[in-house]
Amino acid sequence: MNETTCGRPHHATPPNLTVDAPVADAPDDCEDDLHGLWFQHARILERDLDRPGLTDLRFEDCDLSAIVASGAMLRRTVIATTRVRAIVFAKGQIEDTIVHDCQTTELSLRFTRLRQVVFRDCDLSGVDFYNTTFDHVTIDSCDLQRAQFDAAIVKCLAITSCNLAGVTGVTGLRGAQIDMSDLPALAPSLAHEIGLKLRDA
Repeated sequence: MNETTCGRPHHATPPNLTVDAPVADAPDDCEDDLHGLWFQHARILERDLDRPGLTDLRFEDCDLSAIVASGAMLRRTVIATTRVRAIVFAKGQIEDTIVHDCQTTELSLRFTRLRQVVFRDCDLSGVDFYNTTFDHVTIDSCDLQRAQFDAAIVKCLAITSCNLAGVTGVTGLRGAQIDMSDLPALAPSLAHEIGLKLRDA
């Protein structure tokens, strides 16, 4: 990975797991906190969590759906080849986390601070990054069509080899590093936001 505007590549600290083998279900006595677990082929559905502590976790080939986590702290986590559907992770913090090869639908990270986070090879189309803070974040080879960056705060964000067609809140990306090859897809959204009227040649 090339160095970014902050002068160094973005990496996430791997999780410190307390188990040697994956499990397919969350513990019955777990409501708001999960630590040190490895999930594989798990379906974790329809949860309403208040300020959960989620640390040192690994999800592989899982289905995470209809989860609302307000004020959550997610740290040292890997989410891989997992379906992420109707997840609202608002007013929280995500640190040292890698999300790769995931399919997302209706993912909202509004008012959330992302620090040392990497998204790679994911479908993030329509993701809601409203007022999200990007602090040492890389989004690489992802589908960001119709993503919402309105009122985003960029401290250090690298976007590489992504589809940026139809994104909103382009001015929220001020200060981000974007590949020149990704710029044409972004141009119509940028023109709209600054008030240009486009016409066919």
